[in-house]
Amino acid sequence: MDEFKPSANFVSRTMEEIRSYEKAMDDKPDRLNALLLSRRMRFALSLGATLLAAINLIRIASTLISPALCF
Repeated sequence: MDEFKPSANFVSRTMEEIRSYEKAMDDKPDRLNALLLSRRMRFALSLGATLLAAINLIRIASTLISPALCF
């Protein structure tokens, strides 16, 4: 096996395919970051956090008020 040398054409084609594959893999996180940093996503996340905070405040208030109503 030490005597085998691949042709230059094979090496260049293989390396070109590897570079295109790596470029395709690098593009995916950029799209994810663009989605997470978009105005719509920030608005949706803020709206969701506000809704969850309101539900949590109602839950806390109901635990304080419920025992007083039972007396």
